[in-house]
Amino acid sequence: MEVHHPHHPTHKKKWSEYIIEFVMLFAAVTLGFLAENLREHQIMSHRVEQNKIAILKDLQADSINISRALDIEDSCIYRFNRVNNILYLAKKNKITQNQLIDSIKKIDKLIAYSTTLYVNNSSFKNMQSSGILSYLDEGELKNTLASYYEVNFKSIEAANVFFDQVGIAFNNYLPIGVGKIIRENQKFSKEYVTNDMKGYEEFLFSLDKTKNILQSDEFIYEVQKYYNWIFIYRISLNGAKKNNDKLLKLLRSEMH
Repeated sequence: MEVHHPHHPTHKKKWSEYIIEFVMLFAAVTLGFLAENLREHQIMSHRVEQNKIAILKDLQADSINISRALDIEDSCIYRFNRVNNILYLAKKNKITQNQLIDSIKKIDKLIAYSTTLYVNNSSFKNMQSSGILSYLDEGELKNTLASYYEVNFKSIEAANVFFDQVGIAFNNYLPIGVGKIIRENQKFSKEYVTNDMKGYEEFLFSLDKTKNILQSDEFIYEVQKYYNWIFIYRISLNGAKKNNDKLLKLLRSEMH
């Protein structure tokens, strides 16, 4: 026997129900979008902070290297100031040739010696290539980072090349200083007099060519060329030091 169920008419939704459903769907999509954006923002904020820590470590290492380089340049300035004065006295006939040679001998390792600075920009380059740099707020930190790594870094790179070239030219012109350092640090056989640092120095200073070089106008010019480049290089070092100090202060203030 068939059982007949009563037929229930389809419920017709009101406009208000459609509006409520639309609002709920819109709210769900919007909340999902906002949650995803918040999650992405949190991830990028974490990456930015990680990169700030990495850059801070790089800057701390740079700070030590910049200070060391400036200390070495100061010692070079002191050494070449003495050389300048000795050459001046010799040219004005206020000291004899023997006094000139004796005075130059007393200069500890007459050599164009300095430590060229190499800035580690790997963390900054990583921020650029990964797009993380764009998440930094526009302001003093971002501008100083760009100035340090794009201006100071390239200035130092260019100065390194010229400074090294001038130093090599000077050391080749008067090789006594380099020769002494080599003999001081290498364990050469004592069988030969010129393998000894003091014996090598005495031998080269006894040569007429060495005496002529020390009394020549050309040597004064070679000294001046290197001496001038010490100060040119210091301009790049001091520019880097200024922005390095500024960045360290800014990063430490943001991370504490």
